[in-house]
Amino acid sequence: MPMKPLPFSARPVRRLERPSLEELREWHYREPVIVRGLLDASGALDAFRAQGTLDGKLAVLEAQLGERPQHYFCVLPPESGGHYRPKLVVSDAEGGVAVMPEQGSFADFADRLKAAVRTGEYVYMQNGMLEQSHVREKLRFDFLSFSDPLGVESKFWVGSDGQVVNLHYDDCINFICMFEGTKRVTMFPPEQLANLYHAPLDVLGGGAPTTPVHLLNLDLERFPRFRTAMEHACVAVVEPGEALLIPPFWWHHVESFGAMHVMVNSFITTIPSTATLELWKDLSAGIRALAKATPQERNRERELFRRRVFAGEEVSESSALAEQARVTFQKLPGSWREHVARLWEAFAFQTHGAPFEETAGGLSGLIERQAGQLTLYPNANMLAEMPDVMELPAGDPAPR
Repeated sequence: MPMKPLPFSARPVRRLERPSLEELREWHYREPVIVRGLLDASGALDAFRAQGTLDGKLAVLEAQLGERPQHYFCVLPPESGGHYRPKLVVSDAEGGVAVMPEQGSFADFADRLKAAVRTGEYVYMQNGMLEQSHVREKLRFDFLSFSDPLGVESKFWVGSDGQVVNLHYDDCINFICMFEGTKRVTMFPPEQLANLYHAPLDVLGGGAPTTPVHLLNLDLERFPRFRTAMEHACVAVVEPGEALLIPPFWWHHVESFGAMHVMVNSFITTIPSTATLELWKDLSAGIRALAKATPQERNRERELFRRRVFAGEEVSESSALAEQARVTFQKLPGSWREHVARLWEAFAFQTHGAPFEETAGGLSGLIERQAGQLTLYPNANMLAEMPDVMELPAGDPAPR
């Protein structure tokens, strides 16, 4: 599938050539960069390059993944246009196709992928989380050497030509490592959250916060603030042997090209799961408490938060919401403080208008669907049910 131009201008991201690990860490919380040289020690990269046929490249992939008896993959029909929509989406009224993953052997997956050229289907494998010993020892990603293995998750993404994963963001450092094929990743900085029409917190794309805005089929009458977001867009075309570093909270839209594309994501956590759960408990309490407040009441609470929580000032009056949020806020690194402040502004204080109005049910629908849940964010609720995960350290020992 040819790479069509984006419907707006986006600046190319910087490229770094073989930076030291310390130089690379300077970019973890700054902006996306493409890095060359990080994958050179991986035998898999050389093995893919040595093969001139799709069958040969599939054999290389099977050597990496074939020991697993079962694999999960999605098959999207031609009419989907390759737009991947996972089962966690509450409503598919926004377009795309929701599918349940199929299960089969590696040979089953390989047969479907090879047939995609003839059938017009889109075949995509998300091969679960890899054991970190596999990544560190077999794939030899030296750039993970600074991180705690318990705070890193890696997985293979393999597919046929044409997949599109809509705009979403992760709350961790994300390294997209290309071994075969090409990906175009269009990104927007975290500060543009108000202009990206954040979907309700329980409407997730691939398990991540997303938006009803379709980047390749823009409706600027419905989403007029997106015009401002476009002014801040950047884009990376990632080729085999390159790694794209995406800092936490950067929104990204991913397109895949090539008869087969092979990518390994490495997600590096930056705060313990206990801190993540606490901030979502605080924020959910604030959203629920202020959902039906008057604008004047929300503005009073917002001013109190601005001074007491975000600026750390001593004030003569406070509230239970502010005091609890302040305790959590003080424990967070700077990048997380900025993100949490944006979430409070958008969802609790409704600074940019009623949140989630572009999605059926809006804010009231979110609160109703998550009634009785610990938080309004399903990912945080899952953390509370996984005590082993709650004990894991962050991958980055010095988050900023």
